[in-house]
Amino acid sequence: MNKDVVYIEPEEDITDIIGKIEGSKSKIVALVPPKKAGVFRSIVNIKLISKTAANADKTVVLVTTDPSIIKLAAATKMPVTKDLKSAPKVPEPDEEIAEEDENAEVVDVDEEAEEEEEEKKEEEKKEEPEEDKEESEDEPKDKEEDKEKEEEKDDDSDKKEDKKEDEKADRPKKKNKLAESKNPVLKWIGTHQKLSIGIGVGFVLFVLVLIWMFAIAPAVTITLKLETLTGNFSENISFTDKLAEENVTEGKFYIEEKKIEEKTEVEFEATGKKNIGEKATGNLVIYAYLKEAGTVAVKAGTVFTYNSKLKFTSSEDVNLSWDGKDASKCDNKNNATSLIKSGCQVSGRVKVAATEPGAGYNVAAASSGWSTSAQVGVYSDTAMAGGTDKEVTVVQQSDVEKAVKELNNASTATSDTDSKDSSKAKTYKEKLYETVPDGQFAIDSSYKQTTGDPTSSPAVGEQVEDGKKAKLTVTITATVFTIDETKLKEFITEKAKLEKGYKIYEMNDPFVENFSQTEAGYVGKLKTSYVAGSTVTENDVVETVKGKGIGTAKRDISDNFDGIKSIDITTSVPWVTSVPGNPDKITVIIKTEADKKEE
Repeated sequence: MNKDVVYIEPEEDITDIIGKIEGSKSKIVALVPPKKAGVFRSIVNIKLISKTAANADKTVVLVTTDPSIIKLAAATKMPVTKDLKSAPKVPEPDEEIAEEDENAEVVDVDEEAEEEEEEKKEEEKKEEPEEDKEESEDEPKDKEEDKEKEEEKDDDSDKKEDKKEDEKADRPKKKNKLAESKNPVLKWIGTHQKLSIGIGVGFVLFVLVLIWMFAIAPAVTITLKLETLTGNFSENISFTDKLAEENVTEGKFYIEEKKIEEKTEVEFEATGKKNIGEKATGNLVIYAYLKEAGTVAVKAGTVFTYNSKLKFTSSEDVNLSWDGKDASKCDNKNNATSLIKSGCQVSGRVKVAATEPGAGYNVAAASSGWSTSAQVGVYSDTAMAGGTDKEVTVVQQSDVEKAVKELNNASTATSDTDSKDSSKAKTYKEKLYETVPDGQFAIDSSYKQTTGDPTSSPAVGEQVEDGKKAKLTVTITATVFTIDETKLKEFITEKAKLEKGYKIYEMNDPFVENFSQTEAGYVGKLKTSYVAGSTVTENDVVETVKGKGIGTAKRDISDNFDGIKSIDITTSVPWVTSVPGNPDKITVIIKTEADKKEE
């Protein structure tokens, strides 16, 4: 998992650090304090950092070897590591280590007993065991002889033991030189060795306690509550995509476009139905009346309709013509009245096929019911035949449109179509915002997500095999504009017109309203709210009070810094009456009204 490494500057306070934690895009934030960072020497500040991390669902790791910071981290169970390469762990409280040291037993060594034991071992080495008697080459002796040998061995062992006791009694005891000293103090120590050791250990412990009481334990925590100003900020701003045209003072910011494109494939159900059977075919009789010489042309592709529903299309060109003289070529040559009144009836045949497959196009011969847009009459004297039915599933346009709509509306739309847990998938917006680097502010109202032309496989109107789904492929593009976050906050601070000696401690997430494009460029309205207070810093306070009495320290803080509402100095132990001279023993907490509301 990726982590975000944040280096803390000495002049940064707790609000700056909290802002960096909240602004981090990573789930793991490694904080690297400077060598002299009073902000990390306060248990309250450490708790605020831990609380902020918990609220933001993040893990904060302190990268330090400073024992005082590690001790505070242990109290809040915050992970600590000595460098960025080592695995972090939650340190154990110092109190547990102290108890183990105090309960350790002190073992006194009896030097005389050790010397006697060593001498005893040397005597045993000098004595050589008796040689066993040579074995007889004859047969083994009887049981009585064996018994006598064993008794002789036992007597020899007893004699050896008596000899050792005599030698030990005759050996002179080691002299205690301290006990024989003429100096009464040394003589007393020599005659009371164990008591002297106990007194020495007690004295060392007493010195260590004094060092702890007056050098290690003394520490102070200075809590300052600031008088705060709150305000709402609203200002029209503009944007340019040319860096040379940027003018932050006038509210014109340089914008950069961030973009991601992802080709997404998603399966969908095809719901269209299509008959892919054979088409019915046949012949139609067409005719026309000509009163004079001429031709009526019927082009291939002419549509003929039966009973206003079934459509057939001609597959060839057919021309009906008459020379205007030879009546014998007319169908109505035997009907002079009709020939004179309506003209010469000329007829012909045209091959047609149904526009759609299906057995329903197999119609019988009919002298009526047929129509066409061509300038001819039409009827059938033979049946249409050959039409069959075979229905299959096909992709229709509405299926594609539905799949695209669902893809755009899905809150977890992602290219990972195999994801079993869609709740863990990321939206395109989340993916895009992860590419925005630290220090850049994304203009949320400028976010756009567009879908390219979808491609269906099979294509619209084509068959989908049984048991399978159609697949939609589409390219989704997400874009957002960003600006420099530091310049944005500087602009807000400048335009807020704060009183001299005040700075912004807390700024709600700024946002750009009504972001739009005009002929002159992009425009919008920048809005936010803020909490401002005195510009006092933790280092300034430490330098002012170190080494001074508690009362003097309070007075100097009040005299040197404006906008201080209250001052509270607490000591780590009751007997501390002054501020330590070591800055590492001084913790400064600066609170605003916003901090009070959070508590």
